[in-house]
Amino acid sequence: MNTRRLATTGVALVAALALGLTGCATERDTDAPGGNGGSTGAAPASAAADDARAELTAAAQKLSQQSVKMQLKSSVVNGGGAMDPATKTGDMTMKMGAEGTFRILMLGTDAYLKITGMEGMPKKWMHMDATKLGKSGQLNLMPDGDPGGAKQMTQSVVDVEKTGPGSYSGILDYTRTKAEDKSIQALGDKAKAVPFTARVDDQGRLVEFAIDTQVLHESLGTMITTYSEFGAPVTVQKPPASDTQEAPQELIESLGS
Repeated sequence: MNTRRLATTGVALVAALALGLTGCATERDTDAPGGNGGSTGAAPASAAADDARAELTAAAQKLSQQSVKMQLKSSVVNGGGAMDPATKTGDMTMKMGAEGTFRILMLGTDAYLKITGMEGMPKKWMHMDATKLGKSGQLNLMPDGDPGGAKQMTQSVVDVEKTGPGSYSGILDYTRTKAEDKSIQALGDKAKAVPFTARVDDQGRLVEFAIDTQVLHESLGTMITTYSEFGAPVTVQKPPASDTQEAPQELIESLGS
């Protein structure tokens, strides 16, 4: 069904570009250029880069330690919500213009998706088993072993530097974490050098991540994700059974890859 495939593409693109609502990454491959590589001693510039990487990594990891409210703004998708990694609950809404509005609820191992504003889509919530969405599944906002997505985030940054107190800039390589994603594959080498900036608050928590997605396409502009209200309770209500149906297997398989 064309509308179903369009819905799948829309959610996949959001996940691919927004890195599942987060976006930063700083884990270093020791075999990569600029890594330790068995060398002895490091130039001051390299030491500064290591410090910046460590600080941003720690800030990203805090997103897995407590509940957080998120807001995403860009020229093609806007939305937000909240998630609690400890209880694996979350409520996110993404508005994608003509492609409609996607709302995602997470309740432990249950995921619910509702798409409005798109002709031909079910009116009810579509239920999915979150365990079948895979660690990198497009709707799996809190995969096992990485509840806030920080580990995945910390595998995509290839370069980062500190530009001021609590401020950073660097380069993302989306192919490091989403090499099998068709949306990323279609971008080619562009996906390997995407600029970003980040801000961290006085408690070392990531509070803003801005991705310069116009390098992927001039119409995209900058995608900005902000984080706030750390530790606030997150309450998610399960949709009533009368307003719920099982998601088509085709959709589950697409979002779980």
